[in-house]
Amino acid sequence: MHWLDAVSARALAHTPPHKRVFRRGWGDPGALEAYLAESAATVPIPGLEITEEATPSWEGLVGRDLAFASPGRYLPEASRLARARLVGPSGGAERAVVLMASWNDHGYHGRRKLAADLATRGIASAMLEQPFYGARRPDPADEQPIATVADFMWMGRSAVLEGRVLADYLRKQGYRVGVTGYSMGGNMAGFLAATMPFPVASALLAAAHSPGPAFLHGMLRSTVDWEALGGDTPEVRERLASILFSASVLRFPAPPHTRAAVLVAATRDGYIPTAAAQAVHRHWPGSEMEWVNGGHGTLLWFHRDRLVEAVVRSFARLS
Repeated sequence: MHWLDAVSARALAHTPPHKRVFRRGWGDPGALEAYLAESAATVPIPGLEITEEATPSWEGLVGRDLAFASPGRYLPEASRLARARLVGPSGGAERAVVLMASWNDHGYHGRRKLAADLATRGIASAMLEQPFYGARRPDPADEQPIATVADFMWMGRSAVLEGRVLADYLRKQGYRVGVTGYSMGGNMAGFLAATMPFPVASALLAAAHSPGPAFLHGMLRSTVDWEALGGDTPEVRERLASILFSASVLRFPAPPHTRAAVLVAATRDGYIPTAAAQAVHRHWPGSEMEWVNGGHGTLLWFHRDRLVEAVVRSFARLS
């Protein structure tokens, strides 16, 4: 583990009770059962009306805000309207990526630098605001809105369904389409790439095949409220693993366009075990795997150029 990740791990171990994940337990049994029933299902992309509103220049980029009814289920009222911001260079772009959110990336602030760097390469970014996050947070004062396991699973499932709507929208707007994201966003991008009915460029950045490794084997395990789940016992861990690992890119057959995928991972990542990133590479024959010497944070802070180049290469490989 990189030393900066180790410092983060010590801080996460002291996560206060009101910020712990799953602090209200497993959640609605019916919602969990419904999630498990469709976790590996690929459904048609619904035809939804998308409203557009011009937004002031954002980080020097031009763009517009998009909104549509979420095709996800079991979402709180505040999350049922999907929101996204499409930004790009002032001269326009022929390529655009759906840029998915990282863990705790509320709003669009955390993706601004990556979106700005992509714009310099002529690539626009459609940034989905994750369900339960930002303006879609049920309680604006709640610092950790993921209070149950059911909430977390439907947050992910709904975000993927929304991301597919965005990708289809970009295609209909005439863009060459890609999908990308960092950490949790990269995992979401993997689900998008695996389930899109048309070819997309895909760049998975510091991403696992499933949320399971981060919460059961990575640093996020210390943020889980194990007592709320019934105690940190082998039985509880087995049940949580069965739910989290039901969301896995490995459960979907690799479509031909995933041969264009570029995967970037850190060699000393404390959040994402190297085996969890390597698993996607093995599952997607022909994909490119790039390893960077560093940790989870340093990959994003000091090697953003490598991440941008991965997105650019994914478009080139798709061509």
